[in-house]
Amino acid sequence: MKRKIYFLICFLLVLLFSYTGLQKWMHIQKTLYNMRNQLFSRPVADILAYGLPFVEMAVAILLIFVSTRKLGLYLSFLLLFLFTSYVAAILLGVFHRVPCSCGGIIDSLGWTAHLWLNLFFLFISLIGIRYHTIFMHEQGKPKTCRIE
Repeated sequence: MKRKIYFLICFLLVLLFSYTGLQKWMHIQKTLYNMRNQLFSRPVADILAYGLPFVEMAVAILLIFVSTRKLGLYLSFLLLFLFTSYVAAILLGVFHRVPCSCGGIIDSLGWTAHLWLNLFFLFISLIGIRYHTIFMHEQGKPKTCRIE
């Protein structure tokens, strides 16, 4: 059962990051506009607007392959931690401007729903890391996790 949950977690994370990365890339002008509307300086906003979709797609690809899945899970956790912290700061009123630079249907969520969605994915990425570690230990393979 844990293996099925593990694969479901990886699948959901691949869907999340490939979907949001593609949405941001396909609507790069909107992404650029939204990033420039944040607190960041224009050069930082431009780097984020072009870099974030690339990073999200890279994480999705890392999660697909067994040999890179561990790195993909850790990067998923890191990205989701950063995104969740940002949304929490918005809900706490830290920022005076709060445009959403998300993609697709996620863009239509309110900030509270966005926080819950991020917390869900943050939680499952942590479970994915734990299961990955368990499966590596069971198989005695310190570097990869070959699951049959």
